[in-house]
Amino acid sequence: MTERVSHWTIASKRVVLGAGDALVITPACITMQGSTIASVQRIRDEDYEATLDQMDGDVTDCGEQLITPAFVNAHTHLALGFLRGFDLRAASRGNMVEEFFYAVEAALSPEDIAAFARMGAYESLLHGVGLVWDHYYAGEQIAAALADVGLSGVVAPTLQDLAGPGKDSHERQLEVTAQIDDDLDLRARGVFAAYGPHATDTVSEALWKRCLSHAQQRNLPLHAHLSQSPEEVRRARRRHGSSPVAWLQRLGVFEAVPSGVWAHGIYASSAELQHLTAGSNMLVWCPASAFVFGLAARVGAWSQAGVDWAVGTDCASNNDGMNVQAELRLIAAQRTLGATWSPRYQALLDGDDDVDGVWQRRTELFSEHEPLAAPMAMLQRVWSMPGAAHPGFRAGVITPGALANLLVWDLDHPALWPALDPLHTLAMADATKAIATMVVAGRVVGDQGDLHGSILRSDDFAQARREANDRLAAVLEHVADHAG
Repeated sequence: MTERVSHWTIASKRVVLGAGDALVITPACITMQGSTIASVQRIRDEDYEATLDQMDGDVTDCGEQLITPAFVNAHTHLALGFLRGFDLRAASRGNMVEEFFYAVEAALSPEDIAAFARMGAYESLLHGVGLVWDHYYAGEQIAAALADVGLSGVVAPTLQDLAGPGKDSHERQLEVTAQIDDDLDLRARGVFAAYGPHATDTVSEALWKRCLSHAQQRNLPLHAHLSQSPEEVRRARRRHGSSPVAWLQRLGVFEAVPSGVWAHGIYASSAELQHLTAGSNMLVWCPASAFVFGLAARVGAWSQAGVDWAVGTDCASNNDGMNVQAELRLIAAQRTLGATWSPRYQALLDGDDDVDGVWQRRTELFSEHEPLAAPMAMLQRVWSMPGAAHPGFRAGVITPGALANLLVWDLDHPALWPALDPLHTLAMADATKAIATMVVAGRVVGDQGDLHGSILRSDDFAQARREANDRLAAVLEHVADHAG
């Protein structure tokens, strides 16, 4: 991590300002104070050079390079990247979380978790992710790993008391959550806390109520899995006589929580989704991961219900990557994917030569889902929307008071060229290779202009990789015994 003075300015003739569907690209200079943005000044094209000449202090001129917010990954398990590439075909036929992950995770030491989380944090930076919402065991190790690597994040130490590897450590992890929230050094590095009840079938009513009470007292989010498996739904119906969503609604969670970040929502009905429109709640869609451990929810239904939703990667053990920007193309795929599995296409496969009927169904779905695929609509899922989910800070926007998490893009890079519409390209292209410079919590990551090379050549990364490799061998031996 390259340190900068606490007060400095970066400028470009192409800066993405605004939020949601109101993004604009304009000349501007961004002044940072510590970990946050102190001011943003728009500049007229003809006044750009003169304005920078008149500025005092440390000024970096990026010229024609594009400056955007860094990406926000709304749901991660950084430490699980150590299972990347492991053959999960057998485990994914059932409940992969309970039948495979629990057994593996029970064998991890806190030091293992820290080492593996550092590797996940480095990968996130290389993909332009400036902030992660991470939910995992040994939350103190996750927070330390983020600070070590220089990635900002919201750490939700996993809380379980009914089942799972963390069921005997929830009291300790409640304390850890408070400690992360109180740690001013972590906050200065862009590391914040959330309460992390794991799911409705692994957390008792009493612990849910404690989490909600603590979240209200500290003005922190709840970050949890919700309706992620058939087993969770069945257990909720057996124990509470209702679905996971309906049970939490009956407990008053959705209305009372300062903010709620709910991952997956695969088995929530349209009627149940209405409960999530009360208060400040956000669902998180992790499509590439869900394709492996379950199935991806239909996010068009989420939008139709009026639910806010963002995009995450979940864990690299499921999808082989932490590149949240690459997930955006799967939003656009909602326009046509349904036609592939429609009765009309099945009839075509069975010999009915009704290609016009197939195309008609594709056209219907395309029109129905077209608003989801607008570039600004997609980018807000990894910028402003998840960046506004924590009551204590803002990210994913370039505005005064927000975390100073920025990306500088080389628009001449082949991955972006010819960049006729940079926002469209960022939403749809395999773009992150074109990141030149990254700023996280006001600090430049690596060497300016050489993000990827400088990270991969650094002594810190080499040391982190050596430790992770040393720990991996012993853990994989245990994994092999539980692979089925």
